[in-house]
Amino acid sequence: MSEEPFFNQFMFGNRDARQSEDWILGRKHQQEEEKSPSILNTIEQLDLGELMVNMSQLMDSAEELKPLLKHAAPIVEVFMNKKS
Repeated sequence: MSEEPFFNQFMFGNRDARQSEDWILGRKHQQEEEKSPSILNTIEQLDLGELMVNMSQLMDSAEELKPLLKHAAPIVEVFMNKKS
């Protein structure tokens, strides 16, 4: 390995390692390939219908809490002003 200037190594990393990894053309580093199957398995096992139902329920709950927060905000402000 030829000795690269410190700035080049700091900014761009090890040239030899970069040449073996070219993610634009689809070649991946060995460690990334080892991690990918577990991530792909997790994604494949997701139930998208159930996920959408849960997201919808979460958004509905947030909408229902907005009026409550509007009523509670003045009470919280009173407590915040007393502590100051």
